[in-house]
Amino acid sequence: METWLSRRSLGGGLCAAAAFPTLSRAQKADAVQALYEGARKEGKVVYFTSNDVEVSRESAKAFAKKFPGVEVEAYKIEPGPAMERIIGESGAGRLSCDVTDGPVAYTQLLFDRGLALSYPWADVFGIDPGDVLFEGRALYAYNLDCPIAYNTNLVQPGEIKSWEELTAPKWSGKVLLEARGIVFPLLALAWGEDKAFDYLKRLVANKPLIIKGGTQTLESLAGGQGAVAVGGYGGRVEQFKDEGAPVEWARVSPVPAMIYTHMALKGAPHPNAALLWNAWSIGKEHLDALYARQRNGRLSGSKISPLGQKMKGAGLEIVYETGNAAEMQTLLVRAGAAIGGLK
Repeated sequence: METWLSRRSLGGGLCAAAAFPTLSRAQKADAVQALYEGARKEGKVVYFTSNDVEVSRESAKAFAKKFPGVEVEAYKIEPGPAMERIIGESGAGRLSCDVTDGPVAYTQLLFDRGLALSYPWADVFGIDPGDVLFEGRALYAYNLDCPIAYNTNLVQPGEIKSWEELTAPKWSGKVLLEARGIVFPLLALAWGEDKAFDYLKRLVANKPLIIKGGTQTLESLAGGQGAVAVGGYGGRVEQFKDEGAPVEWARVSPVPAMIYTHMALKGAPHPNAALLWNAWSIGKEHLDALYARQRNGRLSGSKISPLGQKMKGAGLEIVYETGNAAEMQTLLVRAGAAIGGLK
C-alpha cells in the first residue's frame, strides 16, 4: 500500500502547458540540438550531488557519448551544504553550480530565492509530465527510502515488528539515530505531527547514538556500533548486504521515502549544458548507474526498482514527501532541532 501524491500536487507539466506551445518532433530535435551547440561552446556542466563519485563518473562517460565536448564536473556534497553554498554564491554574484539534486524538503530553499529555473521539460525533451514538478522547477529522479535497519548479528529476522518497539527499554542505547531526523517529517504525514514528534521525543529519551548522515549511520550499524538504525537508506542496506555486511531492513510499515529532485539553476554559468544534463540525468542510463552502485530507484509506478518490488511484495505502506515543499522543510527543521536539543 502507498501513501502517494498526485501529479497536480507537484505541479507536473504546468509550466510547459501554460507557457509554451506544443512542439513537433522536428522542432524538439532542433531545440535540443541548439542547446547542445550552446553547451559545447560552454564546455562543461557543474553538478552538485549527494551520489557516490563512481555514479557520477559512469554517468559522465555515458553523457559524453551522447553529447561529445561537454564535460560533467560532479561534486559530492550533501543537500543541506549544497543549498547553503548555492545561496551564498548567488548572493555574492559568483554562482559556480549549474544543476543540483536534493529531496523535496530542500527545494523550498531555492524556490524562495528564485534560484530554480522553470523550463518546459516535457515539451522540449519529451519527459513524462508526471516527472515535471513544481511548475517545471524540478524533475523527479528517484526515491530515497528510510526503513528501519538492523545488524543481523545482533537482531533476529522478524524481531522488530513496529516503530514503537524502538522506544522500549530493550533497545536503550542500541539504536543509531540519523541526526537530521529525515524520517520524522514523513512519519508525521502518516501519523500526524503530534504522534510523530512525541515518538521522536521518546526515542531520543531511550539514549540512541546520534550520527550525521544516512550512509554513515549504516556504516556504523554494519560495524556493530548499534543494533538498529533509524534514518539510513534502504538502497544502502541492499548494497552493503550484497557486499557481505551483516545488515538488513525490517519489513515494518510505514516506510518513509523522500522524493529526490534535480534542479537546473537560474543564472547557471553554463545554462545550455545545465538544461541538457538536468534532462538527461533523470533518464535510464543515469538511474541504472545509480541503482547499480547505490540501489536507489523508484519505489512504485512503471519505473519501479527491484527494491521497490521487494517492498511491494511485502505489502508495506510507503509514505512519500508531499508536494508542499514549504511544509516538508518546516517539518525537517523541527525534527533536526528536536534531535539537536535532546542530544
